[in-house]
Formats: sequence, C-alpha cells, structure tokens
Amino acid sequence: MKLSEIKQVLAAVEAVNFELPNGTFVPEYFHVTEVGLITKNFIDCGGVLRK
Repeated sequence: MKLSEIKQVLAAVEAVNFELPNGTFVPEYFHVTEVGLITKNFIDCGGVLRK
C-alpha cells in the first residue's frame, strides 16, 4: 500500500484503533511511532522452506 492510499483511507474514517495480538486495543493516549508487518522466510529442521 502506498502512503497516498493510506492518507485517502485515513481522511474517510472517524477513528483509528490498533488491536494487539491478545485482543486488547492500544489506549488512545499511547504514541504509536511505527507499525509494520514482518515476513519471515526460513528453512526448518527438515529442510523445508517456509514463510
């Protein structure tokens, strides 16, 4: 996704909420400085390439 696309989406929403893996949400007063997605590519002990 391009930054210009994110800006378009943000202009049309009322609120932005970040949900943590445990199901709780980041409180409004927190300062979120970075959001990302990490893709892990590895070879397991059986020699199988996994993502």
